[in-house]
Amino acid sequence: MFLRNAWYTAIWSKDLSDQPIGRTIIGDEVVLYRGAGGKAAALEDRCCHRAAPLSRGKIVGDTLQCGYHGLKFDADGRCVEVPVQPTVPPGACVRAYPVAEKWNVVWIWMGDPAQADEAKIPSLPWLDSPEWKVTPGYMHLEAAGQLLVDNLLDFSHVSYLHPKTLAVDPREATTPVRTERSPEGIRVGRWMLDFISPPLFAAASGFNGKVDRWQFANWRAPSLVFMDVGVAPTGTGAPEGDRSKATSIWSTHMITPETETSCHYHFGWARNFRLEDEAMSKTIFEGTLATFLEDKEMIEAQQKKLSGPSLDGLVDINADTAQLQARRMLADMIARENAGA
Repeated sequence: MFLRNAWYTAIWSKDLSDQPIGRTIIGDEVVLYRGAGGKAAALEDRCCHRAAPLSRGKIVGDTLQCGYHGLKFDADGRCVEVPVQPTVPPGACVRAYPVAEKWNVVWIWMGDPAQADEAKIPSLPWLDSPEWKVTPGYMHLEAAGQLLVDNLLDFSHVSYLHPKTLAVDPREATTPVRTERSPEGIRVGRWMLDFISPPLFAAASGFNGKVDRWQFANWRAPSLVFMDVGVAPTGTGAPEGDRSKATSIWSTHMITPETETSCHYHFGWARNFRLEDEAMSKTIFEGTLATFLEDKEMIEAQQKKLSGPSLDGLVDINADTAQLQARRMLADMIARENAGA
């Protein structure tokens, strides 16, 4: 069902502090914590003594202490202390998961630790750059992560589900997209020239006239989607590559499956304008959150009509090309992994 040898978003770095946090990631119950030295760690959320959740424990130095009987575990999962006796029983350990901190995100590797190569973490430099201001967020969905990926690769729904925030020009509903497949993933997008600016971008940019607008979404396995989106006053050269008068945003969506029918959703919009304007940050965050809550409501309702993430028995249309390509690529990767390739 899930690709295991891959980096998944565990949590935003800012949200991992001095309290352990329990999360279920692709079916595994893990506990995330940051030791006194500041290093992030992830362990199986089940004490090897009496199966108490380690997420109910506390951080003591660089160890995680079980809240039931006080056993302490280091970041490698080894039990290093049993308070009621001088020695640690042989084999007293829990599973440790490789973690890496990059782009202000804590990433977790769910598969073979020997294959956990940090170079495979996708490049998201706008999440950790002084030239960009990020408004990060998180929500939990009672729906398969793949359904959310489908939604993000599908621009045809925007005119119907988000008319108050992301779409206002009626021509958007019929503007075609181009889908490209590469070894790295899927790219889908379009240009919309001389369009009415959507409300959220109008508020962010202050443009009152017509705009040239672009939307390009990129999918990377297993469940990351990042979008290059923006607007520029019509005729100022954005389609030819001149974005000097544009309002540009990188919209990042890191989806981590929890179970077959639920997921963690970490999202963030990064802008390169008015970086110190907290009112602008508030406007963008509230606007994007309202949009994503519309998606959440629809996708959770969709999930109730489905069995897991499967689309069996449903009809496909041309606008589904990107999501179907992503599903096929991911299915091939899972099949090769299961076959030991």
